Amino acid sequence: MPNTIKILTIDDEDAVQSIIIAFLNRFLSEFNFSCEIKAFSDPIQGVFELSSHGEQYKVILLDVRLPKLTGDEIFNSLLHTNPELVNRVIFITGYPNDLINRFPDMKLNILNKPFRYKNFCEKIADVLRQK
Repeated sequence: MPNTIKILTIDDEDAVQSIIIAFLNRFLSEFNFSCEIKAFSDPIQGVFELSSHGEQYKVILLDVRLPKLTGDEIFNSLLHTNPELVNRVIFITGYPNDLINRFPDMKLNILNKPFRYKNFCEKIADVLRQK
């Protein structure tokens, strides 16, 4: 029986969400994992899910530029409320310097838009290898 991995993604662009989900399903099937993906386009709903069930997620994919609440604001909130989750976060952004400037002393997982499947897989594998 394959292992089941829970993954949360927050991105307000439907096209990006579709690509993320397709890439996740392909990657996880290649490594014989089953996957439960929760996708949110509303960052407020995503934060609520993280605050109530965050520990269940092995990978958290965050867009940075979101309406209402940005990915870096969500990350900053996790630093204070669920610091054990921050190493599970992969930022998906076309503006990596915004994050590097905001969190200069932290090693961040950043996947630059536009991304290719190979880069996506490397980032996911890195997070899954963490204990």
